[in-house]
Amino acid sequence: MGQGDWESGEGSPLLVQVQVQVREGRALAALGWWELLRGLLVFALCSHPRLQRDPEAFLRASRRLLGPHLWRALLSVSLWGQFAVGRSPAAVQELAQRLRARGLRPMLALPIEGEGPDGEGEAWFEQNCGAALQCVGLAATSGPEPAMQLKVTALLSQRLCEKLSLRLAKPEGAVLNPEEVAAMLGGQEPELTWLSPAENEHLGRGLRRLEQVAQAAVARGVQVLVDAEMSHLNPALTCLTWGLMWRHNRAGPRPWVWNTWQAYLRDTEARLGAHLGQVGVAGLRCGVKLVRGAYLEQEQGRARARGCPAPTWDTAEQSAASYERCLRLLLAALARPGSRLSLMVATHNEASALAALRGLSRVPPGSVCFGQLQGMGEHLSLALGAGAFPVYKSVPLGPPEVTIPYLARRAAENRGALGGARRERELLWAELRRRLRPWA
Repeated sequence: MGQGDWESGEGSPLLVQVQVQVREGRALAALGWWELLRGLLVFALCSHPRLQRDPEAFLRASRRLLGPHLWRALLSVSLWGQFAVGRSPAAVQELAQRLRARGLRPMLALPIEGEGPDGEGEAWFEQNCGAALQCVGLAATSGPEPAMQLKVTALLSQRLCEKLSLRLAKPEGAVLNPEEVAAMLGGQEPELTWLSPAENEHLGRGLRRLEQVAQAAVARGVQVLVDAEMSHLNPALTCLTWGLMWRHNRAGPRPWVWNTWQAYLRDTEARLGAHLGQVGVAGLRCGVKLVRGAYLEQEQGRARARGCPAPTWDTAEQSAASYERCLRLLLAALARPGSRLSLMVATHNEASALAALRGLSRVPPGSVCFGQLQGMGEHLSLALGAGAFPVYKSVPLGPPEVTIPYLARRAAENRGALGGARRERELLWAELRRRLRPWA
């Protein structure tokens, strides 16, 4: 990508071109006929009230009604085919080639989180580690500057992460610093006095799994974007990610380990500002993925059950305003001389993406990329890709039995995304009419 491609300040021809493409959906002309028709089918399904109300129950009922084989076949040509990809190298290669031909890049996402089946224990986390290493290998073959997403709770107990977060919230919790975490990632056995021997043992195993994945990713040139999760887990996730950054983000052309920040949390702006300052002092490359956040209903439900204020903003408008403030903060940090920050603007919101574009003329070339879910925001992704901006499409990796429940949970957590599909349906219909009536 050349320096001139980033001259996208207010009123530049490139920005105007992207704005027109986004507003009219003209970039959807790049979709094949089947992709266009499948998109219309999938977004019609996503608008169904029962699917919006309880996606997992809807999918369970459909599996019982259709039987596993027909259920799997229908999902392969609808929801799963729209949003996910299988684990075979051939499937990932085909997806990567299709995306890159359109100026887009795949970002494989491991759709595993939580505690796993009862009684599985360490075996479940070890199995997940194998899947994460497979994800690294598949991502490495997907083209230049590959990336993948990882949830810490795929490799380390959610319950332990919550206990770590509670401790970190106390004044004495600050003793668990990045250097100490980095030492444990390097093989030093955890001996935290406020954890039981079994918890220290599990923490050590979990950190070894995280380090194994990070080492494999760095060796293969794959960037690892660590996902944020529920707010009561995030202090631990950020602390452990800090340790990974401490070990792996000192050398190389880009940060290998990235952290994710959720703008819908009230304290994100302050914590993000502090984080940028700490990273600067430490001399690390810093990768930041900025998202709106996808656990809104769960966060608010948990707060109601505990009788305490929700950690999230109350309205979508407040969350959007927080996102814009965080974006301005990050763009200002990028514009400073000697900045070692890289930013992924993860949004399906046209206004936020265009706001980021307007700020790119003031930041180093190549330091900002965009991210959207595979199968969503295609008019935005394709328009940005046509403008030579780096765009990653987040693609859950695995068979329908694994990825569809994960997608259903994401849909349940973020019903607004399903409701917002109306805009995409309108643009897909407009593209269909253009093809059927090219003279109009």
